[in-house]
Amino acid sequence: MVNLFVLKTEELKALVQYKDVLDKGVSFPKNFWKQEKNQTKGIKTRCRILTRYCLENIAHIEPENLPQYYLKDIKQILTANKLFSMVHIVFNHDILALLKNAYPNEFRERKLKEWMWSKHGLWHDDNLIKEAVYDMVRKEGIMRIADIPSFDWKKRLLKHGIYNMLMYFNYSIYALFNFVYPGKFHPTHFKYKTKWKAAESLENAFYFMHRIFKKKRYSLDDIILLGTSDFRKLGLAGMLISMFDSSTLKAKEYYLFKTIGNEQHQQEIKEDIARLLEKKKNEAIVRRLKKAAHGKYIYNLHQNSTLYGFLKRHAKKNNLSIEEFVQKYGFIYKTARNSTPEISLDELWNLRKQGLTYIEIADRLGSNPTTVNQMCRKHFGGDPLIPRPIDDYITVQELMNKYHVDHKTVMKLVKENGFENHTTIRFRYLKKSEIEPALEKYIKTSRTHQHLVERYSKQA
Repeated sequence: MVNLFVLKTEELKALVQYKDVLDKGVSFPKNFWKQEKNQTKGIKTRCRILTRYCLENIAHIEPENLPQYYLKDIKQILTANKLFSMVHIVFNHDILALLKNAYPNEFRERKLKEWMWSKHGLWHDDNLIKEAVYDMVRKEGIMRIADIPSFDWKKRLLKHGIYNMLMYFNYSIYALFNFVYPGKFHPTHFKYKTKWKAAESLENAFYFMHRIFKKKRYSLDDIILLGTSDFRKLGLAGMLISMFDSSTLKAKEYYLFKTIGNEQHQQEIKEDIARLLEKKKNEAIVRRLKKAAHGKYIYNLHQNSTLYGFLKRHAKKNNLSIEEFVQKYGFIYKTARNSTPEISLDELWNLRKQGLTYIEIADRLGSNPTTVNQMCRKHFGGDPLIPRPIDDYITVQELMNKYHVDHKTVMKLVKENGFENHTTIRFRYLKKSEIEPALEKYIKTSRTHQHLVERYSKQA
């Protein structure tokens, strides 16, 4: 409520005239508002005291309760209490300017910041929009303008009660902040999908990629090698899906050539990718070789099975021996093992047809039975452990059926005499010319065997 005892003389005179207007029904004196209508700066003293007296003493509205009213309600109260001429002549129906004149300290100290709320329809005033955003940014404790895009502003606009402000910017966060801070931001700084639906979306995509690549300090080679997972990790997945049909090739093409679907450009990128992948692979091989090398020499890789397997695979892909492959990268391979001579498949097949065992073939070719075994299995098929010719051999089961001896007896003779003994997954093969004479001799000379035969013959 206005305290009449602390008012200045000019304010008291204005109140006296206002009381006459209210009580006697007379009009304000001629040119009563002229001086303050032409006043461009400072507080309009007469208008200030009359507005406060009307609202506080007559309508009994305290300053802190003003935000509960709409501006049109305030205007109706002033008009009903004979102050329409002031609203019309001095303030041209700008109720907010009238209230700021009446309560300058309250507005300056943000006690009446709710008057900026969009429910009062104030967003047609550019200065009010800027004032509201400045206040919100300050309240959020943001010191650097560059940090603004990293915040979720839709939640904060709701929190500060000015979300409807976005209606004047087609609900675009970027448009709002670009209006308040012109030239400080780009649409891609704000993480909202709308930037991929605008007419300038391709330019936004280029700017977005360029900003992130520059921030990550990617070279041209790094950019060419980026895959889908890399785009996703960089936060470019939405752009990739919306603008380039999830194709990293199209995205790279647009970034490098500003074209989409140009076959020549795409082929150039594919060739660069293949070249860089080959370069990357070679660098990995060199790094691994350097770890195992002593100077320029690499000794006996058989002790390092992991590296040996790695080099063996890559050498095979390039149709090179390990020695040649290592030499290709500037190293010299020295091994304690003798190099295994190359085996001719035609020669191997001819020896096999002759009915030689794998041991015999290995001796003739200067190799080993395991290598011969594996090559026969790979190139000629069949059971690699069955000796050739098969007719010269017999299984243990066949011997048991023919000579009426048990398995233990047969194997005992094999072990004692060191006969050929070939095993497969299903059968054990013994050489007929060795085992049969031994079994016949055993049957004739073994008293134990003869006793068992007589015993079971009588029972039968």
